[in-house]
Amino acid sequence: MKNIMKYLFSIIILFCSFNSIANNGITKSLYESEKELYALFNALKRSRVKETSLSIHAQIQSVLYNALQDPESFHYPFDSLFFLGKIYSDDNLLRIYTWNVPLPDGTYTYGCIVQQKKGNVLTVFRIRGNAYRPPLDRHVAIDNWYGALYYRAIPVTYRRNTYYTLLGWAGNDDMTNFKMIDVLTFNDRGRARLGLPVFNKNRRAFHRILFEYGDRYFMSLEYNPRKRMIIFDHLAPHLPKFTGIYTHYGPDFSFDAFKLRKRDWIFVEDVDARNEF
Repeated sequence: MKNIMKYLFSIIILFCSFNSIANNGITKSLYESEKELYALFNALKRSRVKETSLSIHAQIQSVLYNALQDPESFHYPFDSLFFLGKIYSDDNLLRIYTWNVPLPDGTYTYGCIVQQKKGNVLTVFRIRGNAYRPPLDRHVAIDNWYGALYYRAIPVTYRRNTYYTLLGWAGNDDMTNFKMIDVLTFNDRGRARLGLPVFNKNRRAFHRILFEYGDRYFMSLEYNPRKRMIIFDHLAPHLPKFTGIYTHYGPDFSFDAFKLRKRDWIFVEDVDARNEF
């Protein structure tokens, strides 16, 4: 009996040792990927040639995609990658990685990979050519993405269907920037698509909302979960003669919002945003 117990104990120790080695191997693999990405982002920061920047961008996408094949990566911090956006959705079921590539002419291109916790499904967003101003009245396919850095993903569930409201930023050129509210959906097969006509303003339904403002200004666009409202700066030209010239648009110290009602976001004008951010 003692020999049997000793044998079983040895098997348990061997199994635990093997499991520890395997886990250490996973961690080391992710760590090595992080080091490689760190070097690539530093090279991207130094690059002044468009072709070189785009080549490094492609390498970043490839290395990151391969690293994310490891399911453990969903919780891996990637702490050293300051130039990589890595946010969790508010329900912790998605992780969204984004980065931008400044180009010599003042424009940008972008990268994005969405990681679903369930099944570790990965979705790569791709830009055809250059980043562009997204349309407000239609869906956008992930293989014809407009480009953005997303910093918030808000799950909205209505009648057992869930979509994610995304808050994002994009540099338009060296004169203006965009902020946006968009929607990320997944069909039954897990395929992603951007845009949904759930933003109601002035009796119209929009697939997404876009704000353009001067590069020298800062625009606030944040979600208040207590009020279920996306609250943002109202933008206006600093002089009436600049109406329609967005390099002169900035916050006018008033705030508007979109409030969630059932499935839709309803525009609310002139809200009191004191102590809300």
